[in-house]
Amino acid sequence: MQPWANQPVLGAGQAADCWFDEPLPGDRRSWAVPSGHGTYQGLDLELLNPADEDDRTFLIEAQHPDFEDALRNDEEMVVDGEPFSPRLHITLHQVVASQLLADDPPETWSTAQRLAGLGYDWHNIIHMIAAVVSDDLYQALNERRQFDPGDYARRLGELPGDWPPPQALGP
Repeated sequence: MQPWANQPVLGAGQAADCWFDEPLPGDRRSWAVPSGHGTYQGLDLELLNPADEDDRTFLIEAQHPDFEDALRNDEEMVVDGEPFSPRLHITLHQVVASQLLADDPPETWSTAQRLAGLGYDWHNIIHMIAAVVSDDLYQALNERRQFDPGDYARRLGELPGDWPPPQALGP
């Protein structure tokens, strides 16, 4: 399991010079990448288009200001004594955002809605789904296992699994 998988994360809106709206219920686009405000690395986030892959990557990076130096220097970080790749973390966010924007597979969106209904916040929901994506990537790379859409949908349906309840994750 990834060192970040069951850890509380910053909620939408917690960044130094920028903040993000909470996603709108029923709006996949706002769940893929919530609207950003303010500036990050000198760019006005409101001018960026989440449908554009480069803009989307920048918006996702802006949601993770603690990673800024490590991303710029292409370095790993240590979280709870474990090596951690901020680039991989951002990439997993990108995969989930792309699935939500394309509604492919549709189970990603239904899972996000179901978990939101249970009280989980946006960032933790993205991390839960990203953990399933990460497991598939690991199996594809290390076990040479083909992607199985049915198995992926089944594992999304098992979320939240062993994740702490939303109230334990804090605001």
